[in-house]
Amino acid sequence: MKAKVFRPHIDDVERLSYGKGAKKQRGTGSRYHCHRLNQEERRLYEHAKVSRFLTVKWNGYRKERKGSPLQNIWRQRCDALATLAVCVEKRSSEDTVVIDFSTLRVCDDAPFVAMIVSNVLKAKYPDLHELVVDAGVSSPVNWEESKTRPIWAINERLITIPCARDVAKSLASDVVNESSHFILHEFQHERIDSEDTTTCHTSKHIDGKGTIKSCDNSIVEGIDWDDI
Repeated sequence: MKAKVFRPHIDDVERLSYGKGAKKQRGTGSRYHCHRLNQEERRLYEHAKVSRFLTVKWNGYRKERKGSPLQNIWRQRCDALATLAVCVEKRSSEDTVVIDFSTLRVCDDAPFVAMIVSNVLKAKYPDLHELVVDAGVSSPVNWEESKTRPIWAINERLITIPCARDVAKSLASDVVNESSHFILHEFQHERIDSEDTTTCHTSKHIDGKGTIKSCDNSIVEGIDWDDI
């Protein structure tokens, strides 16, 4: 049975970006997580809606808000639209493409990580294979959290790719285009037994060597991180 997952309404996301409360989905925002954008952040946010990936200086942190409203609201929008949250972080010497899979809200994101690695990085950016950093996708998805909590209460599931500035935007665009082929509903099913509600019955994870394993640690298939 397909699970009903918590997702914000896009209208509420827009309201949060102006510092207003959500009306259609209670719990979407949080007073402890900043979402209200200033004028410059608004300009970058509107541009990201068109390009389908966000571009920020460093990580978008704003000292007076003690966080990154732009990153937070972009993650909310991607959650509402059930898409990857892709961001280009512009740094002094090189950029970093950050891909967050948590906004997919699936009980098993390993196949989607594999699609990005194989169809984008391996096929189009071979020089970047060894630079991919696993920043959260190795652990199993906590399905109960992903299914029921607002996105600000869910840990990010990231891979990051440092790259030259003239490559970063094309890479981000290719990642977004590849993600349009994702079929999420096949990975949003309720667990049949009731022994463990933290992961779904099809859940897999990527271990430190890049091997995809099921919940019982049997090998399902592999991504060789040394060969990406």
